[in-house]
Amino acid sequence: MNPASAGPGTGPADRDGRGAGPAGAGPLQRLCRASAAAGVAVLLGCALVTAVDIVGRKTVGWSLPGLIDLSQLLVMTSVFLCIPYTFERRANIEVDLVHDRLPARVRTVLAVLWSLASAAFLAAVTWQAGAAAAQVIGYGERSPTLGWPMVLYWVPVLLGCGAAAVVCIVQAMHPPSADDAGAAPSSASSPSPSPDR
Repeated sequence: MNPASAGPGTGPADRDGRGAGPAGAGPLQRLCRASAAAGVAVLLGCALVTAVDIVGRKTVGWSLPGLIDLSQLLVMTSVFLCIPYTFERRANIEVDLVHDRLPARVRTVLAVLWSLASAAFLAAVTWQAGAAAAQVIGYGERSPTLGWPMVLYWVPVLLGCGAAAVVCIVQAMHPPSADDAGAAPSSASSPSPSPDR
């Protein structure tokens, strides 16, 4: 929403304050975008196998074995692979009726606090997911239909939340400056002058 300083290699979302921002975060940004692209590909794969199952049942009475196990794993993988990209672009849902009226320096401090709070939450989720993954490994749990190890369902959670926590830490270390946080988009804030007659 508010323009932030754009380092080398930053995209449009970085210019409007939604990217990680610092020049050194380029590799991390590329990793997040590659992860999101993989997540979209996995989701498309899930849609494809579901369509194959539906067509098979409607035409020749054949159903894809273990579709529920497979689709659950694919959907979970897709969602958590896209989470780091969501945080990297700062695309979370926000209510900024009060935020936009605060002084620029206050908004900068709030941006740092938000990034730190997000990192702490994501780190806690990663820790708990790791504990759950260790538990299912210890119990030797497997999916009901395909018999796959249930730890596979926790791997996307660990990867996605762990990477998103790192993104939030980087954003907290490199917040937008007070001037950048206080700037308003020129095209939206001021009407274009009428032509002279």
